[in-house]
Amino acid sequence: MRIDLINFCFSLLCALSFFLCGHHVQANLVWPTPNKAFNEGYSIESFVQSTASGRIESGLFGCVRNHGRRFHEGLDLSPTMYDSQGEAKDPIFAITSGVVVYVNSEASSSSYGRYIVLEHNEKGLTYFSLYAHISKFANGIEVGDRIQSGAIIGIMGRSANYQIPKSRAHLHLEIGFKLTDHFQAWYDRQSFKSLNYHGNWNGMNLVGIDPLELFTAFRERQVSSIKDYINNLTISARIRIFTNSLPDFVGKHPALVTRSNLGRNIIAWDVAFSPYGLPKQWTPRFDDEGIRGSAGDVSVLTYNRRQLSTQSCHMVVNIDHGVPVISQVSLRTLRLLFGLH
Repeated sequence: MRIDLINFCFSLLCALSFFLCGHHVQANLVWPTPNKAFNEGYSIESFVQSTASGRIESGLFGCVRNHGRRFHEGLDLSPTMYDSQGEAKDPIFAITSGVVVYVNSEASSSSYGRYIVLEHNEKGLTYFSLYAHISKFANGIEVGDRIQSGAIIGIMGRSANYQIPKSRAHLHLEIGFKLTDHFQAWYDRQSFKSLNYHGNWNGMNLVGIDPLELFTAFRERQVSSIKDYINNLTISARIRIFTNSLPDFVGKHPALVTRSNLGRNIIAWDVAFSPYGLPKQWTPRFDDEGIRGSAGDVSVLTYNRRQLSTQSCHMVVNIDHGVPVISQVSLRTLRLLFGLH
């Protein structure tokens, strides 16, 4: 089913004048709420929703919770509109054109509550945007719908499998990449006590980038594409894994591969990770290059000591008595990427 006539007309109006829905940072990136504060250069207090701690930084992406020990995967945006019962009623806009790939309507099945995922294509890249804690979805929206940039996809709320008070209703926005299309097979090999209700769109299978940093880079014209932004991300560490497999991640993101493997035999991959674990650069290594290792061997090639010293959680590698050790987070990412046990 396509989005209903009202949303279609709204999207058509957006094409004529983007000021009617969402606020464009640039032509292809739309702020996901009606709040104009970010685009007008106001401080984060004007648009970010804090946790119960009251610390405004707790609504940002990164190691911002529990005194820097807990990672937050997205950006929490506060409402500006309320109904007569004090519930948030801000519309949520698609940040760019894409396809609906997942809709979770069972709030109790996820800490995201009701959430929707859109998938977007840029030359050589496929990334997602995720919108969580929705109170209700746009009428008729379902998997497979093509959504225009700036179209309404839902209403801000506080749905979750835990209690969010009215005073902290918000949109939780994530932007990032799916690690594998074979998440369920990996999940089934683990000892988890709960079922996977969300298929490949389980949060464990997603790796994100900082939404506010991305929007800021577009607003300040530091980048003109997602690829530009990823290229500019700091490399936290390079990890080599000996395997001749071709991960589906590579197939979906050829823009992240540094050289062709045409006519050559891959024996390993050198993968560069951003500070919070995005595998941002892939270099295939070949059997005629003289490197040695056994299938499944994993090692740290290089690491950014200065960057790691400033990060308090969710590390790509840990430094143990001066020696880099691949973190549990990175090991799980590698297992998902390469289908390892």
